[in-house]
Amino acid sequence: MATLVKKPFDSTTEEKSGSFSSSMRSIKCVLIIFNAVQVLIGVTCCVTCLFVRFDKLYIKRFILTNLSSAVADLRKTFTDSDYNISRVIDDYDTTKVFRWVALVFLILTFIILLPPLFGISGLWSKRHWLLTTYIVATGTLVVAKISLTVLCFLRNDIIQDWVRTPLKASLMTSYRGDTATDPVSVTWNMAMIGLSCCGVDNGRDFEYSRFKRDFTLTVFNQTLFLGNLQTPIACCSSASRRTSFEPGACAKYPIKKDQTHYFEGCLGKMWNYVTRFSDKLVLGAVGLCALEVLQVVLACVYLELLKRAKEDRKRKSSRTYRKGSDVFFLSVSEESLM
Repeated sequence: MATLVKKPFDSTTEEKSGSFSSSMRSIKCVLIIFNAVQVLIGVTCCVTCLFVRFDKLYIKRFILTNLSSAVADLRKTFTDSDYNISRVIDDYDTTKVFRWVALVFLILTFIILLPPLFGISGLWSKRHWLLTTYIVATGTLVVAKISLTVLCFLRNDIIQDWVRTPLKASLMTSYRGDTATDPVSVTWNMAMIGLSCCGVDNGRDFEYSRFKRDFTLTVFNQTLFLGNLQTPIACCSSASRRTSFEPGACAKYPIKKDQTHYFEGCLGKMWNYVTRFSDKLVLGAVGLCALEVLQVVLACVYLELLKRAKEDRKRKSSRTYRKGSDVFFLSVSEESLM
């Protein structure tokens, strides 16, 4: 027979349980909203990367629109020559240029997308290991983002080195010169003309390049042979690219700054363009990191409340209460200890 024990009725346990439940619901709703927004942004970025990787129309149109002056310059330079720039532009395939870039960003986006997926799964299922994984992964990403932001401004040379290596590899192995028809060469030509630059760091990048140094060019109805070029004609200034006085001299003897962009690298020009938005980028990075830190804190609080609620349920399950009475029955295990 169960042992009866007299005890005044106390509603403190029920009040604590109610406060736990209310706090958990509030934190859960906030975390689900934050993580759902991150998932939506991540999915959008993934779709954008896939679009850049496989689209052959709109990305090409976007590039040609923003580099319209470079395209017009190419048309002007190779007017009436054997190099059919119109056909080259029509056959220009951006998927062959940006496939690796799109793949790298797709992988990075997928990595960033994983923590909020763990978070939503853990919040719905209330599994501790999913929530713990979410906290650790989000915290790691916060540290990585903060480190990268600081690195960009204190040691931007390291970031530039990361970008410089694949750019130089592309210039050395894939670039074929002014009259090449492959997408990589056409992209380099448009970039150097559009940005008024030469090579990655400067014109010396072409010393060991495989670009075609000899070809014919029609200037003022005269077909001229250009040979032993030190840089592509794309490195020349617009005015010196087509001249009746020794055409191609700016590429054969790139010594005059008013005729060539030999001394100006494309990486420096691109970096200067990006740093114009440095204040907005820093503000966005700080805001994102602060939001993720808040998510980690809320997730830790939710996990602690979840543990306390579980312990509270265990304590309740070990006793049988008679609601509305000041008497409760000890469980078999408690009775055996008496």
